[in-house]
Amino acid sequence: MFTSLLLFLAIAMAPAQARVQGGDAVRQSDADFARGVTLQQQGDLQGAKAAYEASLRSVPNRIEALSNLGVVFARLGRYSEAIQIYQSAVALDPQQFAIRLNLGIAFYQIEKYELAEPEFAMVVAAEPQNNQARFLLGMSHFQLDKLQEAVNELELVHKAEPDNLGAAYTLGTAYISLNQMAKASELVDKVFRQLDSAEAHLVVGAFYLAARDFPKAISELSAAAQLNPRLPTVHSQLGNAYLFSGNRERAIKEYFAEVEINPRDFSAFARLGWLYRDDGRLDEAAGFLKKALELRPNDSNMLYQLAQLMQTQGSPQEAVDLLERVVRQTPDFRAAHVLLARLYYKLKRNVEAERERVIIDRLTAEEQKRQEIQPGSRPESDDRDEKNSKPAKP
Repeated sequence: MFTSLLLFLAIAMAPAQARVQGGDAVRQSDADFARGVTLQQQGDLQGAKAAYEASLRSVPNRIEALSNLGVVFARLGRYSEAIQIYQSAVALDPQQFAIRLNLGIAFYQIEKYELAEPEFAMVVAAEPQNNQARFLLGMSHFQLDKLQEAVNELELVHKAEPDNLGAAYTLGTAYISLNQMAKASELVDKVFRQLDSAEAHLVVGAFYLAARDFPKAISELSAAAQLNPRLPTVHSQLGNAYLFSGNRERAIKEYFAEVEINPRDFSAFARLGWLYRDDGRLDEAAGFLKKALELRPNDSNMLYQLAQLMQTQGSPQEAVDLLERVVRQTPDFRAAHVLLARLYYKLKRNVEAERERVIIDRLTAEEQKRQEIQPGSRPESDDRDEKNSKPAKP
């Protein structure tokens, strides 16, 4: 996948304030800090670490030593320790935006996107021209499925840095996911069609997939997989193309290829769960759906799908627990209310079942009213809404 280098910025010199304070402790701290910078520049990270720690023993709150020590920990792959060091530095001075950027990068590297996002946002607010921070903010939005927010940031990055293929790649993917096909088409024509790389073929293939041109999607996505069989999402997208063109067996093969190289691919686990459920392989289906839910714990549709499966497997209480989560976070999810009412009746929880029936009546009336206001329109297609009927009492 196209990436922008995640650079941890080091401070090369001690600030004047530290140097003019005087005293043996400060002079010793200066010497150790300078030695740390030299060792770091020479690639001796362990030596630099020891030197910065010595500098901090002399002057414990020395921000530039904390910052560089954090960089060393990050480059050693010790991100938890880097995060602790960076947090200590910004606690001393919240306006240290270079350190906040490094803190955000450390969170991003360990996939704590919800913690990286506010750090990048603070940097962008203070430094609007900082395109690295804006790019990473857009990427964090994208990873958190905040697609329009991702588009807002990445459009600015793409305009300022047209050669930033990471921004263009993610922007194109977000356009396709949002069904903004005119923008996606323009970006594909402008940036990707002339490139012969796995990432470029993936973007073009995803565009054809969204446009439901499955033969072209399969051709482009197969080219991407051939160039880089370990490219994240390529097998998942190829599986979708095969599935929608009627080749279930090949689709399943591609989904398995995806989860082998990319165990965080929600789509592949979800599709495998649905396909195995349809084939009557319920225990395996439940395993795949639970994997998908681990990746998106608050996905209402996935909670509903798993609840349906739990009901089919004879676990009504587990299904109820899942559905209660659904209706708490998505109160207008009518199909979930319908199934929940049925299960309440089955469990002899009639008061709660009647409460659900009232909610179902209200949601049905609201939908009918919307249809009267917009005659000729149809309710949104939603695979979560299997029926509009109310549950029958037992």
